[in-house]
Amino acid sequence: MSLKKDDVIQCEIESLAFGGRGVARVDGMAVFVAGGLPGDTVSARIVKAKKRFAEAVTESIVTPSDRRVQPECPHFGTCGGCAIQDLDYSEQLAQKAAQVESALFRIGGVESLVMDEPVASPEIWNYRNKMEFAFEQRPDGVHLGLRGQLPAGEKGLAPVLDIDECHLCDAWDVEIMKFVREFCQESGVAAYHPQTRSGFWRHLVIRHTSMGEVMVHLITTADERKYSLVKTLGEQFVERFPEMAAFAHSTRERRSTLAFGEHIQSRLGQKFVEERLTSGDREVRYHISPNAFFQTNSAGAAKLFGTVAEYGEFTGSETLLDLYCGAGAIGIFLADKVRQVIGYELNEESVSKAWASAKLNRLNNCEFVAASLDRGIDDLSDLPKPDVIVVDPPRSGMQERTAEDILKLAPAKIIAVSCDPATLARDVKRLAAKYELKRARAVDMFPHTHHIETVALLVRK
Repeated sequence: MSLKKDDVIQCEIESLAFGGRGVARVDGMAVFVAGGLPGDTVSARIVKAKKRFAEAVTESIVTPSDRRVQPECPHFGTCGGCAIQDLDYSEQLAQKAAQVESALFRIGGVESLVMDEPVASPEIWNYRNKMEFAFEQRPDGVHLGLRGQLPAGEKGLAPVLDIDECHLCDAWDVEIMKFVREFCQESGVAAYHPQTRSGFWRHLVIRHTSMGEVMVHLITTADERKYSLVKTLGEQFVERFPEMAAFAHSTRERRSTLAFGEHIQSRLGQKFVEERLTSGDREVRYHISPNAFFQTNSAGAAKLFGTVAEYGEFTGSETLLDLYCGAGAIGIFLADKVRQVIGYELNEESVSKAWASAKLNRLNNCEFVAASLDRGIDDLSDLPKPDVIVVDPPRSGMQERTAEDILKLAPAKIIAVSCDPATLARDVKRLAAKYELKRARAVDMFPHTHHIETVALLVRK
C-alpha cells in the first residue's frame, strides 16, 4: 500500500514520538498521527507522505485508549502550551522515558543500556515558576496570552490565544496577565509586529518563587515616548498585587520573538527574586534576575540536580567544570560536594547572578567565566584538570568544538543534562571514541507537554 496525501486510514497508535504525536505502523511504514494517543484506534487523514514515513492528523477516534483522561483545562486542544494533557500521567512518564531510550539506541549508537527508572515531577499541576506570555496585534486590537496550536502541516507562529486560565502555572500568573492585557488594550498602543517591526508591546514574563516572591518583566520596543505608560502600569501593579517583589521594563530591538530583554529601562522594587532548593539537609539559595535562565519547575529542579549528584558519586576532592552553566544553578547545588566548581556561560547577566548566588550561599570554591564555548574553552592548558564535566547545553546540543574540547580535557566522568533526546544522543555518539554511556534517566520537568529532561553518565574508557 502506497500512502498518498489526503488518504484516510484506520490505524492503531503504538507509542508517542518526541513532540507528542502518536506513532502507528501501516504496512511497515511509520505514520506520525497528530491527536493520537497510545492504545487509540483512529481514523486519520494523511497530510504528508514520504518514502519512509507519513504524517497524519486524527479525524475521529474509532476506539479510545484506556489511558485517555479528561483534560483539566478548557483551552486544551487550541492552546499550544500542552500537548498530552489528555493522557494519564503515568503513561506520559513511561512514553517520555521510552523516547529517550529510543534516541540513544537509534541516533546515539548505544548498543547496551538499561535505563534507570524515570523521575516524575513532584507536582503535575501548577508547577511552573515562569510564564512567558506573547503580545499580538490584530485588526480588533491587542491580544496577550499563549500561542495556539498550528494546524497539522503548517509552519510559523501560531496566533496568540487570549487564555483565561492555565493549570501549569500559579493562578496569580494568569490574574496578572489578564490585568496587563486589559491595561494594554485600553492604552490604544499597538503590539509589536515582527514583519513590519512596528508596535510597542512584545512579551510579558512572570516569575514566582517558592519564597512567595513575584517578578514581572515587561518587554517592549525602544520608544521613549511610551515609557510613561509603562511607569503607570508599574504603579498600578504595586497597588493591585502587593506580593509583587520586582517589576522590570526592558526593551528589545531584534526581530526574533524571544522573550529576552536587551536593555533594562526601569525597575520597581528588587533587582532580583530569590529561589531555594533543598539538597539533603542543605537549603541552596539563588538570585534570579529578569533575563536569567533557571529551571521552570523548582521542585523538579531539585530532583534533576539530585540525579546529577547521584551520578557524580562525589568524594569532595573533585574539580568540577560546569559548561553552559547559566546562572550557576547546578554548580552551586553541587558546590558542597566537590573541591572546586568552574562554570562557563555566554550570558554576562547570568554569570553575574551566578557569582551573586555563590556569595549568597557563602561559597568560596566557585568561579564563573563569561565566554562563548563556540570558539573553544579559553586557555585549556591553564585550566585545572577537571575530574568531572557537567554539560547542560541549549536544545540544539553541544557545538562540535565543545565536544572536541571535552575530549581533550578527558575527565574521568561527563554528566550530560539535556532537554532534547535527539541532540543528547548525537552528543553521546560524538564522545563515544573515549567515553561509554553507563547510566541515563529521564526526569520529567514538564508534565502534560512533550518536553523531557535527561541526565546521562559517560565514563572514560
